[in-house]
Amino acid sequence: MIFGAIMLVKRAAVFANRKKPQTAALRREVENFLLAHGVSLTARTPQLVITIGGDGTVLYHKRHYGVPYFAIGSNTSFICQATFANWRKKLARALSNLCTEKRLMLSCSIDGKRMPFSLNEIGIRNPEPRVLSLHLASGKKHYAFRADGLLFCTATGSPAYCYSCGGKQMSRRATCYQAVAISPFRRTFAPLVLSRGARCTLRLSGPERAQFFIDGHLFRSFAAKNTLRVQASAKPFLFAKT
Repeated sequence: MIFGAIMLVKRAAVFANRKKPQTAALRREVENFLLAHGVSLTARTPQLVITIGGDGTVLYHKRHYGVPYFAIGSNTSFICQATFANWRKKLARALSNLCTEKRLMLSCSIDGKRMPFSLNEIGIRNPEPRVLSLHLASGKKHYAFRADGLLFCTATGSPAYCYSCGGKQMSRRATCYQAVAISPFRRTFAPLVLSRGARCTLRLSGPERAQFFIDGHLFRSFAAKNTLRVQASAKPFLFAKT
């Protein structure tokens, strides 16, 4: 879904993955490109956020909710709109004619405490080589099964970890999400496609302790005493349409 009026960008923020050596030089190129187009650099009130590095860089710097993102990555990136080779033409077009594309995010809480939004996936997994006893509820349906873990995945994240676990690759603008087991025992749990309005509750039973994560960056422990609740966020993530 495309939404929002066409806008001329005057302020932008640039973030680069410091672990990739080629991104430092590219960041300087991008910043000089912006300045040459009359765009000031600011991380406080940007009209456009530019990330350099790949999909993980977008996920790491996704805190500017409500601001469109323009992502530069490699040819293997799923999220990024541009590559290290073709970003100039696409970025120039975005600066002069900024249109945005909505993507579904997920919100979640653990024991009532709100966690950050997810653009890709929310999951739990056992860091040890043992299965977990999982109990998933969505509406009036309940599922009890054993697996190495479980993912709640958006359309944006569906080509990644979710797909590797047997989930469906969805259209990037889809408003549904998925619950996908990580290596389910005897394949007793098939991936679920959940409507935007679906609310899920996940619990564990047994002594095993799982690892909770969001978009591959936030990690904390999760055990039988904890309750995870997941639903679609009312707030979308925005990408600059190229």
